[in-house]
Formats: sequence, C-alpha cells, structure tokens
Amino acid sequence: MTTNLARSAFVIVVLAAVGASAFRVSTAPERVKERRNTARAVCIGSGGQWIQVGNDEICQKDELGSGQVKKT
Repeated sequence: MTTNLARSAFVIVVLAAVGASAFRVSTAPERVKERRNTARAVCIGSGGQWIQVGNDEICQKDELGSGQVKKT
C-alpha cells in the first residue's frame, strides 16, 4: 500500500512539473514581448532613443552632453 501511495505521489509531481514547463514554454513569446515593450517605454521616457542595430534593439542615450553616446 505504501509503495502504491509513493508511486502515485511521484506520478502527480512529475505530471505537475511537465504541465508547468509546458505552460512556461508556450507563454515565453508573450513574456519576451512584454519585457521589450517595458524596456522601450522606459528608454523613451528617460530621454533615450529606441533603435535597431542589426537584429538587436537597444536604448541609445546621450547622457554625457558632449555629443558622446552611451549605449545601454
């Protein structure tokens, strides 16, 4: 009886872990898009420019005041 209970508990834990990982994988693009939109809003709100360099998007700020550009 104890062995059956332990096996059942193990199966439940494994199924829960598989379900949770499948959920995280399926919602990953939405989370990435939300983080990118938040970064873009913060960049523009702090006086920067959201630019694309190659395949990457970066925030370009002119914080130094002498024409030098700091990329973050």
